[in-house]
Amino acid sequence: MSPTDFAALAAYISPGLIAFLLALSLLVWLYVHSAAQLRNSRQQRLEELQESLRIYGRLAGCLQTATQNGFNNSEKQYQNGLIHALQEAKAAPYLTPHLQEQVQASLRECDTFRRELLLKSLEREMNKLIEERRLVLLESHAPGWGTALWKLLRPAAGPLALAGIVWLVTRLVMELIASSHVDVSLPDTAQSASWLIGCAWMRFVSGLIALLYVYRLMTLRRQNDLDVTASHFPTSLLCLVIAAVALFQWIGPEASPYILAVQLVLFLIGFRLTRGRSRSDRPYVGHPGLIKADASQHQDLHAADKDKTADSSLAEEHIRS
Repeated sequence: MSPTDFAALAAYISPGLIAFLLALSLLVWLYVHSAAQLRNSRQQRLEELQESLRIYGRLAGCLQTATQNGFNNSEKQYQNGLIHALQEAKAAPYLTPHLQEQVQASLRECDTFRRELLLKSLEREMNKLIEERRLVLLESHAPGWGTALWKLLRPAAGPLALAGIVWLVTRLVMELIASSHVDVSLPDTAQSASWLIGCAWMRFVSGLIALLYVYRLMTLRRQNDLDVTASHFPTSLLCLVIAAVALFQWIGPEASPYILAVQLVLFLIGFRLTRGRSRSDRPYVGHPGLIKADASQHQDLHAADKDKTADSSLAEEHIRS
């Protein structure tokens, strides 16, 4: 193609078309970048699950060996191995607060009863991790119809957020320009113009808040039993309500202050609803209720063993007679 043809092509292409192509390229790049980040996050999550399973499996093996064989003065290697496994368990990525308290208690005093309780807790957490790993692998390699569609839509959160911000800024500029054309020579007109400018800014802030919470809702990870923080349900519900309230802006600019006030109130309520359980609300190792429950469980197991022993002795006497 000759330089003349390039010049003719450049003259044919309008600046608006060039801007549209550049914006489209930016949106596509954002989509690809978001998809790559989600894929890396999923892979990192799988690695953390595998690392936690490896650490828990090693500790469970040491506990099971100690429970079956018992400790004596000649088996110091088992004690050292158990101590190392307990210390390593504190670095597990998916260590829960309850399991951490049990590990700390076992480091202080590792008797038979604490080893049995810790082994049961480890087996329960390992089953959760195994199920979560299965779901992550299924989501990555064999997703369902809805999951596959969501995987295609979720990376679009970034481009949609950018397009929404551009639309909000454009609407704000147009409203400010329209307000500047109002004749402010009259007192009532000046007051009306100031009110319109304030409403325009409040609509912009309200729309921006709604847009940010929609982005938060789209990027929120799926809820599972491994989360040690507050549940995702209040967070998702608040994000949805805050974003839905902004739709009432179509009523008119007069509703903007009330809509923004409702969004701010919901934002403050979120600190109350989405916080995790306080340390005083969780039973700690040595808590009276926890000790009572553990003691009753231990007594039940001991009574069951005595009943089994009595039944076996009666059966032997009956056979002898």
